[in-house]
Amino acid sequence: MRVLVFLLLSVLTAVATASEPPAPNPAVTPTEKLDQGWWNERHAAVLEAARSNPDTQVLLIGDSITNNYDKSAPPDENFKPTWDQFYAPRRALNLGFSGDSTEHVLWRLQHGEVEGLHPKVAVVLIGTNNTGGRGQTAEQTLPGIEAVVAELERRLPTTRILLLGILPSALSDAKTQTDRRINQDLALRYAANPRVTYLDIGSIFYRDGKLRTEIFYDGRLPGPRPPLHPDTIGQRMMAEAIEPTLARLMGEAPRVPLASMTSVNTAVIPVEKLEQDSYDWYARHQAVLQLQKKARPSVVMIGDSITHFWAGEPAARQTNGPNAWRHAFGESSVVNLGFGWDRTQNVLWRLRQGELDGFAPRWVVLEIGTNNLTDTEHARANTPEELAAGIDAIYADIRERLPRTRIALMAILPRGARPDDPLREPIRRTNSLLAARYANDPHVKYLDIGAKLLAPDGTLPATLMPDGTHPSDPGYQIWADALIAAGVRP
Repeated sequence: MRVLVFLLLSVLTAVATASEPPAPNPAVTPTEKLDQGWWNERHAAVLEAARSNPDTQVLLIGDSITNNYDKSAPPDENFKPTWDQFYAPRRALNLGFSGDSTEHVLWRLQHGEVEGLHPKVAVVLIGTNNTGGRGQTAEQTLPGIEAVVAELERRLPTTRILLLGILPSALSDAKTQTDRRINQDLALRYAANPRVTYLDIGSIFYRDGKLRTEIFYDGRLPGPRPPLHPDTIGQRMMAEAIEPTLARLMGEAPRVPLASMTSVNTAVIPVEKLEQDSYDWYARHQAVLQLQKKARPSVVMIGDSITHFWAGEPAARQTNGPNAWRHAFGESSVVNLGFGWDRTQNVLWRLRQGELDGFAPRWVVLEIGTNNLTDTEHARANTPEELAAGIDAIYADIRERLPRTRIALMAILPRGARPDDPLREPIRRTNSLLAARYANDPHVKYLDIGAKLLAPDGTLPATLMPDGTHPSDPGYQIWADALIAAGVRP
């Protein structure tokens, strides 16, 4: 009898447990901290600032990293000069609260902090405390960030949202991996949302693959802690990294000329379309994503207009090398991810928006970098060292996504009809850096066809490159032969 009763109780307990609703996700549950005096006072001050400044044009929303802009304590925490240069002239309002997670931002948004405001842009940087001190998972934190964005979309229907990826830290390896997962998911989540621009600037805090701990102030505090908060220099770098995108969203010129913002390497910051061209950049990106449903290429080409104008799918309006394409690939399925005017930072954006997802090619042919060496009103020219780092970042992304795929890395092609063209020297220096880095990499076949495109006197024949930049069909034939000789065949 006792056995039967025990079994019955066990069954009833199991049924009751199975029927219990899952615990609510703390990251999406609006939560206040009014019991903390400073937090209560800051909330009240923000409400008053919002009422007093209805013409606010920029909101900065987040945690202590944003809250830090209120500080002016040299040498490590002197953030006000950066605020005064980049944000004060735009009538910005600081909605950063130290220690906040997504749940606290949600509560604040729902309790008046943006009421009556109509800013052009809201910059959101939140999530590091979710995965840090609060110990929340990626599965919890990601919906929290999405809830903050949705709340802003609802309450500020005319405002553009600049969503920043969680910045790197050194709190733990587990947190770093969680934050990377969240950032990857955010990139995909907001790829097609016209109101939200996602920007991951984490690369500016690394050098040679290692976190630059010297630009975080935590280790220099009494009772030092692992790096989490950028110092005066790091915060300035962050503002410079954000500035070109923020200015574009606001429809104005950058507060600081692009050419003078050299403390960050723009070549490694993933950004979407920068330049106007004769085709729809976003439509081509969507066409690539649609190809994933039907194409099973053994070769994927990645690059700029030089790749774009060769041939292949998605079809380009301008095709300069159809015969050379057939010579190299025949009728095999080869996907062309060349986009006119692209720089390394654009390729990084496209890869992180999923352009390689679903493909498993034997080879990726990467041709990129020539546009990085030129100035426009939308992007500054990169140095050869910066450009090489941008190509390194693309290589790392490809290897992460396609670990079994070999990479044919093309040296930057010569430009300009004459050997004294100003671009020849930075191209030569960049190619020297690339040759040194990839000469012994077993996953890479480095191909430099520049000498075969040039005449003996160093001039660039118009028969091979009519405009001094883009190959003709005979020029592409030289590229095709080099790929065949390297074993890059479908």
